[in-house]
Amino acid sequence: MIVRSSSAPEQESAASAAARVGKAKARFDAIRVDYPPQTAVVAALDEMRIAALGRPAHAPCGGAMLVAPHGCGKTESIVALRRLLEASADDGCRPLLHVETAGAGTTDSLPTSILQALGAARPDVGNEKARWPRAIAEMQRCGVQLVVFDEFNRAARRPRMSRPMATAIREKIMDAGIAPVAFVGSEDARSVLAQVPELMERLDDDIDLSPLRWDTKGDRTLFIAFLADLDNAMVNAGMLACSSGLADEGAARPLWEASAGRVRRICKIVRAAMAFALHDGRGSINRNDLAEAVDSYCIPRDFCQSNPFARQGTR
Repeated sequence: MIVRSSSAPEQESAASAAARVGKAKARFDAIRVDYPPQTAVVAALDEMRIAALGRPAHAPCGGAMLVAPHGCGKTESIVALRRLLEASADDGCRPLLHVETAGAGTTDSLPTSILQALGAARPDVGNEKARWPRAIAEMQRCGVQLVVFDEFNRAARRPRMSRPMATAIREKIMDAGIAPVAFVGSEDARSVLAQVPELMERLDDDIDLSPLRWDTKGDRTLFIAFLADLDNAMVNAGMLACSSGLADEGAARPLWEASAGRVRRICKIVRAAMAFALHDGRGSINRNDLAEAVDSYCIPRDFCQSNPFARQGTR
């Protein structure tokens, strides 16, 4: 049990507090702090895209595999590159096509998902045989230079369909010279791709976005630097009045333990802790806020079995 002391304005109504904290959460969600592992993923994907632009017309395209646990920043990396490319692209062009693999886990769902990602009207009209040519034509019309199949681990939900799905992507997109393909997902995606050695041979890169390790000096340095940048960003954006010392080892190590080095969990913990601080009317996050954030976010989801902040006591 964490005992909280409140210094929130006594006259503030519940509605006013909700508006104040809600706006701060919105500003937090808009923060873009450099996270070097994600930056490296963005660069690797863009390098693959650029390399494919110089190939002969209709020459087969390669691809890449980005497999990492949930919460490591895979989708955020893809979105960051897509925004970057679209900012300088002509109207109507989609240099990076971000396709979310359908939960159905069938070859029939692939052209539909591509058409949905392109914003095409009635993407599910017609049978699979008719939808594939339409999907390819739309990709070419929109100037697609890189296709990312996100959440490709969903292809493992129906084992009999895993190989046909991967093969269809290879034949229809990569071998046809339409665009290079990045397969992105959690660990199950690797097992899907392993079933198709002829596809694996075409993948040029295996992009790493593993959780950061505390016992590796380089990873620990990156982790602490990210926390320092996040801390400063909250102050610079006016959410908090002063630094919270997130990069101090007394906060950084328990944050790593609670998050397992996964960037999404780190941000969720800090966001919740910020809200607790603001509800109390304080201008910075303290240890109790972080402990309560871990209790409310990590423990119920089994991200950690015990609270590393509570284990070390209060300060």
